[in-house]
Amino acid sequence: MAFHGLKNLLPQSIQRAGITRQIGANLVLHKYEKVAQNILGEAVSQQTKAMYLKNNILSIACMSSLVMQELQYREKEIVEAVNKEMNAEIVKKLNYLN
Repeated sequence: MAFHGLKNLLPQSIQRAGITRQIGANLVLHKYEKVAQNILGEAVSQQTKAMYLKNNILSIACMSSLVMQELQYREKEIVEAVNKEMNAEIVKKLNYLN
């Protein structure tokens, strides 16, 4: 019986289970949190939450319209930074939920 490394088995198992897309979307949400803190600062980023990724649109919940305006102003910078963190062009634009 041959042993296989976890590094090789995990991606195969994820692909077989059909959850590759969901894991990628979850990773984008996590990367947004990191990017938002760097770009917006801790105070503003704590008033936002990445909710979901659908059709390359990242939906962000905002605590106030002022925070939403700040996100709109910095949308291009945020999208570029998230895509850079992911090493792929996954996010095309942001959607704001208030």
